[in-house]
Amino acid sequence: MSFPEELESSEPKPVDPVTPPPALTPTTTFVRSSTFNMGQGSRPMRRQEGPRRLKNGIRLRRREGIEMLAWPAEAWLTLLLNGITAEAKAEGLDYARAGQTASLQITPAGVEATVQGREPRPYTVRIAAEALAPADWDRVVSIMAREAMYSAKLLAGEMPTLVEQPFISLGKNLVPVDAATVHRNCTCDSPAPCKHVACVAALLLERLAGDPLLAFTLRGLDGQRLLERLQEARAIATRGVARAHSTPPAVEIAPDALPLERCLESFWRPGRQIDQMPSETEPFAPHALLRRLGPSPLQGKFPLVGLLASIYDSIAENGRKLRDLGEPNDLGSSIDDAIDADDADTDSDSDNE
Repeated sequence: MSFPEELESSEPKPVDPVTPPPALTPTTTFVRSSTFNMGQGSRPMRRQEGPRRLKNGIRLRRREGIEMLAWPAEAWLTLLLNGITAEAKAEGLDYARAGQTASLQITPAGVEATVQGREPRPYTVRIAAEALAPADWDRVVSIMAREAMYSAKLLAGEMPTLVEQPFISLGKNLVPVDAATVHRNCTCDSPAPCKHVACVAALLLERLAGDPLLAFTLRGLDGQRLLERLQEARAIATRGVARAHSTPPAVEIAPDALPLERCLESFWRPGRQIDQMPSETEPFAPHALLRRLGPSPLQGKFPLVGLLASIYDSIAENGRKLRDLGEPNDLGSSIDDAIDADDADTDSDSDNE
């Protein structure tokens, strides 16, 4: 029997030396997504590539984003995005569209918002412009009250550039000119304006485009409060202080009512005191309630406030015509005749019995 050559040789073959693996040094780093030394069924740790998603956050709704804005939002655009890089601006817009803002408050003291980023704790963003002094606001309201155009435009929800003129006449500006006067801070401690500031700026510009009165709020006076002060100043200028702030008449103590048994004959008759009332009432500010409520949030071809004002005027005019024709007096006479006829029928029935 013959054996293979390999079996015939009894000498062992040389074995190649095995190179030992290099020892781990303290400087070796591990990536978070590594599966090294993980048990069966364990999930790898992945790095957070984007911000932590926020439910029910405040989103940027404008299809155009922050482009094609009207004044004063257009003027604020340059101030709010000054010094923000193109990359941070793009990320901030993505944050705004994704709804990463948890809260947004706009007050005369400034803007404060919380933005959720990659960290568990959200960042706080504050934006504030230098507020005008109360004396400056008093002078602005006084100047604007001289022209009905300002009240009409603001009540209609419009903000033309001519609103800036009263401020310019005082050496001030409604929209700040110097970007350094607009302070922007974020708790992410970024040395330059960050993407969180860009996110809040985009939402603020959207609010300004929808509610131009916020331009006054950003300068230290609530927009609705300015509108109220402007209406009061207009009423004083056109009607006088007494009529703008008329004091209601004091209530007179009514005399004791007569017993019911002594009023049976005249209980259902209209009183005669109405004939003694003056036919002309004291002048008052027209459509005071509509002006107080401000512009309607409903959109349409015609302003709702204007339509209601026309309806009120028509009703008041028809009421004055009916009063001048004397129809209410004729109506009272008809009631008296009907009551007298009923009394006569009652007396005749009593006599027949």
